[in-house]
Amino acid sequence: MRKHRTILWGLAAVLYAIVFALLLVFDRRTAFFWSYLDGDICASAVTAAGGLPGILREDPKLFCIALAAGLLPGMAMAVLAVRVHAYWTFGTGKRRVTLSALAVMVLVNVLALCLLGADAFRQNRIYQESRDPVVRIRNMLSAEQRIYHAGGGIIGPDGSVCNYTNSLEAFEQSLEKGAHFVELDFRFTTDGALVCIHKWKKDFIKADGTRVEDAVSLEEFLQGKIRGFFTPMTVEDVVRAMRKHPELYIVVDLKGDDIINGYRILAKTYPDLMERMIPQFYHAEQFDYLYGLGYRAMIYTLYRTSAQERAKPQLNAFAMRRMLVGITMGTYRVKDGGVFLRQVLGTRTPVYVHTVDDPALARDLFRQGVSAVYTNVFEA
Repeated sequence: MRKHRTILWGLAAVLYAIVFALLLVFDRRTAFFWSYLDGDICASAVTAAGGLPGILREDPKLFCIALAAGLLPGMAMAVLAVRVHAYWTFGTGKRRVTLSALAVMVLVNVLALCLLGADAFRQNRIYQESRDPVVRIRNMLSAEQRIYHAGGGIIGPDGSVCNYTNSLEAFEQSLEKGAHFVELDFRFTTDGALVCIHKWKKDFIKADGTRVEDAVSLEEFLQGKIRGFFTPMTVEDVVRAMRKHPELYIVVDLKGDDIINGYRILAKTYPDLMERMIPQFYHAEQFDYLYGLGYRAMIYTLYRTSAQERAKPQLNAFAMRRMLVGITMGTYRVKDGGVFLRQVLGTRTPVYVHTVDDPALARDLFRQGVSAVYTNVFEA
């Protein structure tokens, strides 16, 4: 019977130790776990120098919580040590049993803190590598307060206001007005070329005047018109403008289901422009893929996220452990009395709102703490 109890205690101790180690080692789970305890802990883990000295120096509270959490597997392992030692010695050597239990407890807690320190060190490395370009872009955006949406709005030949054109005329007009940040939508043609368009069915008209249901070839695209009036634009047109205007930054909104491949092509083809191409990504796990491709300045846009991804524990934990240019949301997300906006601002990450063409609304958003807005008009 005693032997069976020892085995059960041992299995319980191993289970506790594995669960705790997984919480510390796996980044997303770690962030999710710590955010439940205290949102500020995530930021502390990011800025820690790494290892036990860094944790002690940056946030003693983090160290205390890690130590307390480590007591759970530590105590279980201590019980195991007592049981096993008592079984082996048939109840003799009480002092030796106590020392064994304490030694196991200390070792397990040291291991737990080392795992936490290793994770903090890795997060700190990612954070610091992104810091310089991100801070520079954040400051520029806070000063400019606007991102030209889909190339910027433009008046058509018939006098109508045309937004979402992503056209050469709209893009050049925004540059003439002094734009430093322009958001453009990109999609693939049927032959794999990246072109600027929001929706094929709504925006593109072929040379023969007919509309299309889906993507066309690059040749057909160049022969057609946007909304029947405007010149289509390819990624090559954008690149030429970026090389002509070294102060120009492009916020890249890749449409479709294969955005990672699109960003991979951009990184491979135009490595010299990566610092001024700001990818928008739609799900937290995409950050790591883009980071692996070499992108450092990125925007997390929320319009495709699930309710679970926008939940406070997950969103706050992710934002605090990543150096983002900002988090973007639609105007419909700020119509709840500012509750969600305040939640996102609590991550200490700049917030951008799309699409805002009303100057009064823009001023109100700035008063609430929004750093910049996506707009179709220069005056906003």
